[in-house]
Amino acid sequence: SPSGAKLSAHSLSDVQKLAAKAVASRIAALNKAIPKVTADAHISAGDKTTLLNTLNSDLTGITALGAKVAADTTVSVAVADYKSIFTTYRVYALALPQARLVAAADAHSGAGVTRLTAVKSRLDTFFTNHPAKSTPTVSAALADLSTQIAAISAGETGVASAVLAYTPSEYNANHSLLKDARTSRTDVRTATKRALADVATLRAAVR
Repeated sequence: SPSGAKLSAHSLSDVQKLAAKAVASRIAALNKAIPKVTADAHISAGDKTTLLNTLNSDLTGITALGAKVAADTTVSVAVADYKSIFTTYRVYALALPQARLVAAADAHSGAGVTRLTAVKSRLDTFFTNHPAKSTPTVSAALADLSTQIAAISAGETGVASAVLAYTPSEYNANHSLLKDARTSRTDVRTATKRALADVATLRAAVR
């Protein structure tokens, strides 16, 4: 966004136009995210409530802010209000990433781990009952599958609660606020790919 100094050199109507564009894009993004979060069956009930409170609060607040900027009568006030779009309501930088990170964390730590654990249990039973098929490759794949399931679970543990606790003011003070959660997300993706590769190897051995 333009700096305060540059904005102050603009006319009131120019600042209002910039604000209207910024507000409109955020309203559209929030209106798209809210029903998506509402419909996501993988997000826990508590996390969903917190997320929806944040998203709906941002939607209400930024809509009101847009109306205020449109009614401002001086450049200085309009500039201050315009800047608050990016500091009071961190829609793109925080709120929407929170929704994505929490959805991913809940999906992997809940249904994802449960599903992989169930698959491994069935495969363990099969190879126990069919020892002739339990080759060194199978043993290695089973062991690695256990490792990757544990990594997925550990990688997502606490991520949702930590991410949901972040506020715009905290983000303003530290733009690296979501770095650890994103790193965990990358690690979990890698572990998930390895787990699925292990499952594929084991299923091939079953045939």
